[in-house]
Amino acid sequence: MINYEIKENVVPEDIFFIHGNLSSNRWWYPAGEVWAAEAKGKDHKGSLIFAEFRGCGKSAAPKDSSEVDLHLFADDFIRVLKSLNKTSVHVVGHSTGGLIAALMLAKEPSLFKKAVLLDPVGAQGITFDKSMIAAFEQMKADKNLTAAVIGSTIHNNNPHSLFFNHIIVEDAFHSVKTVGHWVLEALDGLDVREDLKDVGHEVLVLHGEHDKLLPVSDSQNLAKLFSRGSFEIIEGQGHCANVEAPEKLVNIINRYLF
Repeated sequence: MINYEIKENVVPEDIFFIHGNLSSNRWWYPAGEVWAAEAKGKDHKGSLIFAEFRGCGKSAAPKDSSEVDLHLFADDFIRVLKSLNKTSVHVVGHSTGGLIAALMLAKEPSLFKKAVLLDPVGAQGITFDKSMIAAFEQMKADKNLTAAVIGSTIHNNNPHSLFFNHIIVEDAFHSVKTVGHWVLEALDGLDVREDLKDVGHEVLVLHGEHDKLLPVSDSQNLAKLFSRGSFEIIEGQGHCANVEAPEKLVNIINRYLF
């Protein structure tokens, strides 16, 4: 079961959102609040659709590592959109969710309009260090360690904020116990350049100036794969502009999509 949430009548056109690893729909809530405030007094028909991949948020946990696969996740989300009879939808993906979003464009091009990929994992995945398995096992038993790890991905994070402790940390601690290192293993040695080479959609790849988690070159190279791809640096932000600076991110997305 893939969990999703719909916030209706807050944007001009439908947008489908995919979160990153060890997170959930709730990472999009700050941006959602900005859109909801902007929508007051306007006759918007579009919805924000937030969806969680297997093992994150309220989506069902995978039975084993064979169910943790980016192609499978992309297929899950395509089924969600088809069940909602949604077509001509924009898609926004963060980190791992960015690469999943790109695969969705390749698999079902007729469903989508434009895409925004926020600090996405690159088309050649990541290199997985086997020593990370032990670290993830430690995180499963230690919420404070999970908080430190997830907090390190957020530029200028406030570790005392209620949003960080009650949402970010709780969701990360849940996900590390349900999917753990499997997502990173799924990204190890992954190469989807051939899958993405024929994507003809307009795609904006964003990368935070202070992102220390993923190299900027991966985002730049991903943007170059798309015939209508473009690349922008988000100045002053890190890997997670969706929680670091939601107003800035909303402004960028609005400018590009609408």
